Amino acid sequence: MFEPKPFVRTFERALEKLLASHGELGGKIAQLERSTKTYADDHRKKMARLKQTFATVGSSFERLETQISEVGSNTIRIGEQLDTVAKEKDRAEAIKELVEFYAELNEGNTSRLDELLDGGSEGMIKVAHTLRRLNTIVVDNQYSAPTDTLAKRQIEIYSENFEKTMLENFEAAYRENDIHNMSIAARTLDAFNGGVSVVKAYINQHPFFLSSMISQSQDSIAEASYQSMEGISDISHLPPAPDRWLAQLYADTRDVMFKDWAVISKVFPRPIDVMQQLLKRVFEQTIQSYLETLLGRAERQSKLAFLRVLSSSHIETRKLVEDLQRFDAETVTPAVTILESARRSGNVPQGLLDMPSSAQTSSAQFSRSRAKQAMSRRGRDAEQSAIDDDDDLDDEAAARDRLGEAKSGVSSAVAIAALIGRSEGDNAGVGLLHGFLNRCCDDLFESYVAGSNYMRAEQAHLKEAFRQTLAPFARARAERHSSSRGNALLGIFTSVTGGASTATSAGGASNVGNASAASGQPAEFEGTVTTTTARMLLQVHAEAIARGVELENDGLVTECVASLTSILLSTLGDEYMFPALEDVLESLQDLRQEPDLRTFGVIRVANIAVRLVQMHFQRTIVPFVGASSYVYRDMVAEKNQLMSRVEMSLNLISNKLVGACTQWILGILGKQRKGDFRPADDDYTAFEMGTQPCRQCADYLHRIERACRQSMGVENQERVLTDVGNTLHRMLMEHLRKFVVSVAGGLVLVKDVSKYREAISSFGIPALNEKFSILQDISNIFVVQPAALKSLLDEGPLARLDRATVQGFVQMREDGRTSGLVRQFL
Repeated sequence: MFEPKPFVRTFERALEKLLASHGELGGKIAQLERSTKTYADDHRKKMARLKQTFATVGSSFERLETQISEVGSNTIRIGEQLDTVAKEKDRAEAIKELVEFYAELNEGNTSRLDELLDGGSEGMIKVAHTLRRLNTIVVDNQYSAPTDTLAKRQIEIYSENFEKTMLENFEAAYRENDIHNMSIAARTLDAFNGGVSVVKAYINQHPFFLSSMISQSQDSIAEASYQSMEGISDISHLPPAPDRWLAQLYADTRDVMFKDWAVISKVFPRPIDVMQQLLKRVFEQTIQSYLETLLGRAERQSKLAFLRVLSSSHIETRKLVEDLQRFDAETVTPAVTILESARRSGNVPQGLLDMPSSAQTSSAQFSRSRAKQAMSRRGRDAEQSAIDDDDDLDDEAAARDRLGEAKSGVSSAVAIAALIGRSEGDNAGVGLLHGFLNRCCDDLFESYVAGSNYMRAEQAHLKEAFRQTLAPFARARAERHSSSRGNALLGIFTSVTGGASTATSAGGASNVGNASAASGQPAEFEGTVTTTTARMLLQVHAEAIARGVELENDGLVTECVASLTSILLSTLGDEYMFPALEDVLESLQDLRQEPDLRTFGVIRVANIAVRLVQMHFQRTIVPFVGASSYVYRDMVAEKNQLMSRVEMSLNLISNKLVGACTQWILGILGKQRKGDFRPADDDYTAFEMGTQPCRQCADYLHRIERACRQSMGVENQERVLTDVGNTLHRMLMEHLRKFVVSVAGGLVLVKDVSKYREAISSFGIPALNEKFSILQDISNIFVVQPAALKSLLDEGPLARLDRATVQGFVQMREDGRTSGLVRQFL
C-alpha cells in the first residue's frame, strides 16, 4: 500500500529552503541596486566635472594659439624689417665702395683694382662685378659733369684691358686644354658682361669650324657628293642613299656635341646658353650653307633629283635632331636642373657638372648605348629602385651619397636623375633644347616647304613622271592610230615589253606565246595594259607619298596624300587603262578577222593591275587619310569609281571576245562540204583524222583553253570556257542536221564528234562533258544498223531528248527517207 507522508514532508522541507533562499536573494538584489545607483550618480558628477575641465583647457589652448600667431606675425615682420635693413646696409656698403672706386679712378688711381686682380679667381670675379657696376653708372650718367670725364675714360680703358686680358687667358687655356683656367676666365667674363665675349671666342676658335672639310669650297664638296648618287634622276631607280658628305657632317656634329658638353658643363656657368649658341652656329652657318649648295645643284638637274635630295636631307637632319634631343633629355637637362637647384639653395657643389666618362663618349658610342639600352634595363631598374627608396632626402649631403651610389653601376643620365629624384623615364622626355632644335631643323627647310612650294614641286614632278612612264604606251598607241585600220588593230600586240617574270622578244607573236607559256605568265605589250607600267606608276606615287609624309606639316599630310592620290587615279584611268581597254574592245569589232587570243592576257593583266591598285590603296594611302572621315570617303569613292569602270570594260571585252571566238568557229564550220560525210570507201584520211573543219575547230578550242589557263583566274576560266562550250554545242546541234550522212560518212562523223568531245573535255567542266557525251550518242545514230536504231533511241540517253530533235538527225541518214525509218521508229 502506497504511503505519501514521507514524500510530503520531503517536499515541505524543500519548499521552506526555497522560500528562505528567495528572501536572501531579494535582499542582495535590493542592496546591489542601491550600490549601482550610488555609483551612477558619482559617475555623472565626474563626467560633468571633466567636461567642464576640457572646455577650460580648450579655451586656454585657443588663447595660447592666438598669442603664438601674433608672436609669429610679429617675428616675421621683424625678420622682414631686419632683412630689409641688412639689404639696405649691404647696398649702402656696395654704393660706398663703388663711390670710392669711382673717386679713385677719377684721380687715375687703380691700385685697389690691381690688388684685387692679384688675389686669385675670387678677386678677379669681384673686379668683374665692380667694373660691370661702374660701367652701368657711366651709362646711366652719360650727361654728368665734365669733372667725371677722367673717371669715365679710366673705367672704359680698364674694362677694355680687363676683358682683353681675360679673353687672352681663356684662349691660352683653350689651346692648352686647361679646363680649370678656362673655367676661371669664363666665370669672370660672365660676371663682367654676361659671358657674351667668351662664348663668342670659344665658338670662333672651335676646331669644328676650322677643319679641312668645312673649309673646302662648298661647291666642290657638293659636286663630288652629288656625282656619287647614281640614278638619282631616274624614276625606275630607287632613291639613293643620303648624301655621304651630309651624313659625315652630321656624324661630326654628333661627335662634337657629345664631347663638348663635358667641357662646356665644366667651364661655363650657363652651359645651356653656350650649347644653344654652338648649335645655332652649326645649323645656320655650316649645315645651311652646304644644304643650299647641294639642293641648288640638284634642282638644276631635275625636279626628281631636287625632291629626292630634299627628302633624304630632311630625314638625316631629323635623325640628327632626335639624337641631340635624346642626349639633351638624358644628360644636358638633368645636369642643368641640378645646377639651377643648387644655385637657388646658394650652395653649388664642387664638380656638380662633372660628367662621368659615359657622358664624354663619341657619337658612335652614344648610338651603341641606345642599342644596348633594352639589354641593360633590368640592371638599371634594380639600381633605380634602390635610388627611389631615398628620394625623400633633400639635403645636399644625402644627394651626394645617392649620386655616388648611382655612378657605380648606371649611366650618367641615370646618375644625375638619381641626384634630383627623377626616374630614367622622366629623363627620356622633353629637354631644355627640344624646342630650339626643332626650330633649327624647321628653319633649314622653311624656304623649300613653306606655303605650297613643296606641293607644287611634288605635283609637277608626279605628273611629269607619269607622262614619262606612259610614254612607250602613248607612242605605241599613236603609231597604231596613225597606220591603216587593219594594222592598227593588230598593232596592240606588236610591241613587247619584258616584265619582271616574263622573258619576251620582238621576234613575232609565236615567240611571245612560247615565252609566255614557258614562264606561266601572260605576255605583256607596250600597246596595252602591263603590270610593269602599273607597278612603276604605283612605285612613283608611293615614293611621292613618302616624301610628302616626311616633308609636310602633320596637319597637312592628309591633304597632301589626297592630292597626290587624285593625280594617280586620274592618270591610271583617263590616260592609261581606259584608253588601252577601249583599243582592245575596238580590235574585236571586225568579226571577219580571227580574234587574237592574247586578248585574254590583257584581261588578266588588267585584273592584276586593279588588285595592285587596291593593295597600294590599303597599304600606302589609307594609313594617312583614314583619320579624316570626309577625305577617306572621297578617296574610296574615287578609287571605287576607277575599279568599277575597269571591271565593266573587262566584262564587256570578255563577252565580246567570247562572241568573236564563237563567230570564228562558226565561220570554220561554214567551210564544211556536203561530201565530207559521204566519203569514198578508200578515203582512209577522213576515217582516221576526221574532216578538216573539225580539225581546225579542235585546234582552235585547244588554243582558247591554253590562253584561258595562262591568262585568267579559275572563276573567269570556267565562265568563259562554259560560254564557249555551250555555244559550240548549240552550233553543232544545228550543224550536224545540215548534211546527209552515208554509212561510211557516219564513221567520219563519229570521229569528228570524238575530236570535239576531246577538245571540250580539256576544259574540265562536267556540265559540258555531259552535253558532248550526249552529242557522241547522237553521232551513233548514223552508224548503227536500222534494226538496232530503235533500242538506241528508246533505251539510252537519247530517250531523254525531244523526239522532234532526234527525228531531225534520223532524217539525215542516207537511208532514212528511203527505208521509212522515221515512220517506223518515230
